[in-house]
Amino acid sequence: MSEYLFYGGIKIIENTLTIKSCPLCDSNKITYSFVINGNLICECKDCSHLFINQQPLNGSFFNENDFSLIEFEKIIKAKIELNNTQKYNILEIGSSILGDDNLNITNIKYTEINLFLQNIKENKKYDFCILNNILDHSYDPCLFLRKIHGCLKKNSLLLFYIPVLDSKNAKKLKLKWSIFNGKRLHFFNKATIQNILCKCGYEQIRLIPADDNGVFISCKTGVLRDEKLISIIIPVYNEGKTVETLLNNVVNKQLDGIKKEIIIVESNSKDSTRQIVENFVKWHPEVKLILEEKPQGKGHAVRNGFKEATGDFIAIQDGDLEYDINDYDQLVEPLVHYQKPFVLGSRHTGDWKMRDFRDDKFKSTYMNLGHIFFTGLINIGCKVKLKDPFTMYKLFRRECLYDLEFDGNRFEIDWEIVIKLIRKGYIPEEIPINYNSRGYKEGKKVSLMIDPFRWIISFIRYRWFYKIGEK
Repeated sequence: MSEYLFYGGIKIIENTLTIKSCPLCDSNKITYSFVINGNLICECKDCSHLFINQQPLNGSFFNENDFSLIEFEKIIKAKIELNNTQKYNILEIGSSILGDDNLNITNIKYTEINLFLQNIKENKKYDFCILNNILDHSYDPCLFLRKIHGCLKKNSLLLFYIPVLDSKNAKKLKLKWSIFNGKRLHFFNKATIQNILCKCGYEQIRLIPADDNGVFISCKTGVLRDEKLISIIIPVYNEGKTVETLLNNVVNKQLDGIKKEIIIVESNSKDSTRQIVENFVKWHPEVKLILEEKPQGKGHAVRNGFKEATGDFIAIQDGDLEYDINDYDQLVEPLVHYQKPFVLGSRHTGDWKMRDFRDDKFKSTYMNLGHIFFTGLINIGCKVKLKDPFTMYKLFRRECLYDLEFDGNRFEIDWEIVIKLIRKGYIPEEIPINYNSRGYKEGKKVSLMIDPFRWIISFIRYRWFYKIGEK
């Protein structure tokens, strides 16, 4: 019996595998959904992965003829031609697609997969890996992908086809979808397939429309860390009263199983902020410091932070004390378990009077009413149901930024990030947080006259005129 049958929360009972925790995110929130051909289909309530429970061990679950290989072959050969500067070592798992004598191909047939995975040679590294109808038939997709990652070179291509639950036919046919009648053990959607790939160390993921049932996947091997890394980007400008306290809070904050990469972007403040952060970095040399020549806005600083971020995840943190650092623990939870790719810390917990400027009730009321209007604009325009899309606490996988360009310089960066990630398919999970609003006398920088017009222009640009690549 293969090694990867015993991975995770799997238990063997009477020639079946009973799965006690989600194969993707390890959650124990597994619920029954429906039965197909006598197979119990369960769903993880945390990441929405769908799979057969009590998976039968007898017989092969591989099927070589589930889809046409013609278009898949064209895509693979095009990828190889684009990179054809040397003779590549190519690993094919499943039925053979490429028959070119000029290519160095190792083909692992269905009956040989288990033996191959158990005896992978670390000194044998491949430039490409092509999977033919494998992943959703595997008893443990995570372990399978990690083993493949281990036998590929850095930045190697992984290519495969996968049926998805949010395809045209799946939505139309529902329980009559033909894929349910195949011998698959797992049923992915576009979100869960990206979750598992990121969890197993793959990046630059592209989802290419294939047919009415599924998509072709193109991705590259990235860094697979034992301990995840979060990049915390802190744009600061004229925050001399609060920045040192904030930075100490961030540095001292411990996150279970996660390392921190702190990136400060200082925009040549008029007060003592620059001197404070420079002195801080002398005592904390592990902290990265970017010094801008002139202030060009929060968005410009955040974009500079993106360029330096190397973590698995990215968080944005303002230099004031409006937000509670202790909320980090619950915000990173869906990310580190690969349940969600994008999280917002929602300041709205029921009371619409989120902002309370004790020094100016008119401005706080004006901004609270404006928040309702602009949130409605986002929800209608992007077909979502968010309460606080403009929160500073935005956390997401760094992979979410792949193939995106950002140009917002001021507070429109909040609009730009949310709209572009939603359009790319990343619907944010909102988690309530603590919030203590500060007024204009305490340093708030949003312009009540100029910024609302910028936001409307940004909404129109990013929602309808910015082209999102296939994802």
